[in-house]
Amino acid sequence: MIKLEGVVPVEEARRAFEMVLDLTKEHGVYSAGRWMQSPSRFGYPKPFRNALNLLSRAEEFPALIGAQLTPMIERLIGQPATPLSPGQQILFSLPSEDDWLVPSDAWHIDIPKIGEKASPGLQAFTFLNDVEPKGGATLVIAGSHRLANNAADLSSKNLKSQLQKEHYFKSLLDPKRAPVSNLAETRGSVHDVDLEVVELSGKVGDVYLMDLRLLHTPAPNCSDKARIMLTGRFPRTTIAAKYAGSEY
Repeated sequence: MIKLEGVVPVEEARRAFEMVLDLTKEHGVYSAGRWMQSPSRFGYPKPFRNALNLLSRAEEFPALIGAQLTPMIERLIGQPATPLSPGQQILFSLPSEDDWLVPSDAWHIDIPKIGEKASPGLQAFTFLNDVEPKGGATLVIAGSHRLANNAADLSSKNLKSQLQKEHYFKSLLDPKRAPVSNLAETRGSVHDVDLEVVELSGKVGDVYLMDLRLLHTPAPNCSDKARIMLTGRFPRTTIAAKYAGSEY
């Protein structure tokens, strides 16, 4: 997982942000200079969610995470890569009433494990507005890509079942565990692999690239503004062909 500062043209990111903002006003999610408050980290109106999905695919919406990243990703993984359908997606979360805590739920990978030590590809994230710590940024378990690489087509559910045999994951993914608000408390290890939860906060123009095997989850947004990011997945071309059009 690496952070690259200033990769995306800021003016294009700002243009994309304004298009999202227009949509929030149309759906009453942003009104009179204030954001709607959500009762949970996942909450916002379904019609607005559908509208966001349509906007991310619109021809006029800036392609900030697209084919222009492919050459960089191919150099990093040493293999041809292909953006996975549906392409870039908008990640959106409203300010919520939740306390900022490391979640025990919704940890996942976006494509199944393929039973290889080599990277299956990378996932990219970028920002349409600045996202400060505790502002809803995606959380990632750094180091988790190095575990459970001995089984092909291991889904998120099956991966978590396997990892929960280890004390680190049994504790982190336990819904009855004590609340964790300090990321330093998430440091640990499984065998010889060091693990910790990392928050993908950053500024407009920044890009994170992370291995597709890394477990990640949405975090509570305890700021006073919406968190608006884009993500896209760039698996190796052979893997992209396998999952094209499927519900992986």
